[in-house]
Amino acid sequence: MPWGWLLGALLLAAVGYVASCAWWPFAACRRCEGRGKFKRKDGKVWRPCRRCKGSGARLRWGRKVWNRFAKVRSAAK
Repeated sequence: MPWGWLLGALLLAAVGYVASCAWWPFAACRRCEGRGKFKRKDGKVWRPCRRCKGSGARLRWGRKVWNRFAKVRSAAK
């Protein structure tokens, strides 16, 4: 009986994550913490973040999977 609850909770969490990836495909860049730039070590000069190319956003893992699936599906048609 407890396995049913656990499976239901996992399914609900997975559906919630998929919905959040569809609604909010981008998250803050981890390297620059969403600022898009960071200070040089001496603190005098601001540089654009190389990882996000200065946008401050990164594509979430679930959205990357979603995009790959959509690309494969459209190529199969």
